[in-house]
Amino acid sequence: MVHSRDTALDLGSDTFGPDALGEAPSKSRETILFAGAVSLLVLALWSIPLLSFGDGGVHVAMAHLLTVLAAGTADPILSQYFMLNLHSEPNWFIYPILAALLQVFDPYTAEKILLTCYVIGLPYAFRYAVTAVNPRNAPLSWYALPFVFSWPLNLGLYNFIFSLVWLFVALGYALRHWEAMTPRRTLALTLLGLVTYFSHLTAAIVLCLSLGGFGMWVLWSGRRPGPSGLRMSGKLEANRLWAPFAAFAAAMLPIVALTLLFVLRNTGQKVEFGPDLWYRTKMLVYGNVILSHTRWEGAFAMPVALLPFVTAVLIVLRRRRGRMAVQNGALNGMLAGALLVLLFSYAIPNSTSGGGLAVQRIQIFPYLLLMLWLAAATDWRALRRTTVAIAGTATAGLLVINMVHNHLNSRYLAEFDSTAPQLEPGRTMLLLDFTGWKASPDGLRDSFRLNFVGHPQSRFVASRPLVDLNIYQASTPNFPVRYRPDADPYIHLRGNGANPETPPTDEFLMAGTRSAIRVDYVLVWGLTPQRAAMDGARLTLDQLDAGYELAGVSEHGWMRIYRRRD
Repeated sequence: MVHSRDTALDLGSDTFGPDALGEAPSKSRETILFAGAVSLLVLALWSIPLLSFGDGGVHVAMAHLLTVLAAGTADPILSQYFMLNLHSEPNWFIYPILAALLQVFDPYTAEKILLTCYVIGLPYAFRYAVTAVNPRNAPLSWYALPFVFSWPLNLGLYNFIFSLVWLFVALGYALRHWEAMTPRRTLALTLLGLVTYFSHLTAAIVLCLSLGGFGMWVLWSGRRPGPSGLRMSGKLEANRLWAPFAAFAAAMLPIVALTLLFVLRNTGQKVEFGPDLWYRTKMLVYGNVILSHTRWEGAFAMPVALLPFVTAVLIVLRRRRGRMAVQNGALNGMLAGALLVLLFSYAIPNSTSGGGLAVQRIQIFPYLLLMLWLAAATDWRALRRTTVAIAGTATAGLLVINMVHNHLNSRYLAEFDSTAPQLEPGRTMLLLDFTGWKASPDGLRDSFRLNFVGHPQSRFVASRPLVDLNIYQASTPNFPVRYRPDADPYIHLRGNGANPETPPTDEFLMAGTRSAIRVDYVLVWGLTPQRAAMDGARLTLDQLDAGYELAGVSEHGWMRIYRRRD
């Protein structure tokens, strides 16, 4: 039993009493506080006037295009530039949902409703997983809270963040039923795996590695929890040893098959390894996946990042020295799975198969998986209290920083959106962003890792038939809508894209001479006198002078709309 005199260094409190698995009271103070913390995150989301989450506007455009192209109601200009991609791509999950919401709500409200499901879903999916073995470890689910308003959400990686939800629902289900994986339960796990895959491939691979490590550990250890779910019960018969491994393998087989088909379809795509091994280690230590707007976030992110690693090392060392009894031997398979994912995060290329930022994405998983192992294999009261303290403090601090920046960004977005009525339906538009990826349009502020407004012009597509020539996802093979090959701006006219050091280098004036693209409107964002004087800016300015006329300027001059003369 754990006594009140146990301290944060008393790892011996990992001993389990007979009531260790008693269900936590449904209305305990901790449960109510957890619900209150999640509610605060939801209120924070809805307090943002206009969402500036990076790719959010692109997802809105994708969902709308999917709707009209599938229904055959697309405006001719949209059909001229876009086509459906009905392959089994691992980025489908949010689009049918968002498309349905757009039939009822404006784009920003539809996004908020969609993201409310994520803000609630991630903490409670993680809670479902960490309480699978020991419900008393419910406080460890607070660890997921700092990851809600983190870099993946702020960058607008909507499919990816929902894949986190489904991953932990699947792992929680596996932990609850691994000793008795009937065909029906194997089918349920298969379906959860498929939903994870169609949310994002990275999470699907992590699920396979986690369950694969777990299953192989069970085979190797030859032991399992007893009826209580905690005490070891000796050797299993050979068929019982193979049962969970076979069930996990069967459940993950469709993911493996779909992944292989995806890789074969994308053979020949550019591969970049990205950050070196030492830099990846520093990213893990700093909690890089949490950081979004400013380096000051590191004061909250780093303790969160170190907590599961330091705790895991302490526990392993104490067990090796015989100062802690080995509990839950079979459930140490979750540690094996977490370590496989950690190793994979060092081997994975940063860019491949048409997708990028793979290292940054996958680094969110080792933290959460290690905490999941701690929840399954320990009953350490001090860890529960420490987790709530660190995660609660980090969540509050990060939320304040996020709200300051997101409310500030709403001001920029409002000016951006004010230009939409000046765009004639049935035309094409090209955004040229002179702010790069980290500067505000007025040149007064810098962001640590994010563009201040993302892709807001893409939301215009949902309200009027306009072709956005900046939907980079539509130029990759990973999404349900693609540009037609002869009208793909990323092949025929796009230059260096957003770059903090140089202005855009898109050659748009004569694009029609080498493709089926005609650029009717050019939206110039953040062109200050200083940026106009940069080396390379004349390429854009000369093209505008030669073929376009100024059609409008926003209130503060941050946005200039140029219309083609002919």
